[in-house]
Amino acid sequence: MDAMADDELPELQNSETVGTVTLTQGSWWDEHSDVFDEAVAVLSWEELHVEGRTVGPVITDRPEQRLTMSVEEAAIALGISRTFAYEAVARGEIPCIRIGRRILIPKVALQRLLESAGGSS
Repeated sequence: MDAMADDELPELQNSETVGTVTLTQGSWWDEHSDVFDEAVAVLSWEELHVEGRTVGPVITDRPEQRLTMSVEEAAIALGISRTFAYEAVARGEIPCIRIGRRILIPKVALQRLLESAGGSS
């Protein structure tokens, strides 16, 4: 069983926080500004929605599919354990965005990371 409790969040090394958003691997985001722009678009949409409740104006052009995944979903996609995925996020090995207490992995960032490592999709 995984040692990390659901309400525990790893300390993110080399991260930068602006408001409720925390980014890791700043140099990676600088090199992939197009991915950063997509992440900002996701954040703009997610800031208006909390657990299915609208807290701001309704956006009718919601993305057809989610642009981010949870750390648990990323772990499954990568074939690693949930704990190992959280540890990789904490070490800055998996690019992430933190919104409040929630850690999201942009799908495009994960795909680019795999491509740069020589992995296949």
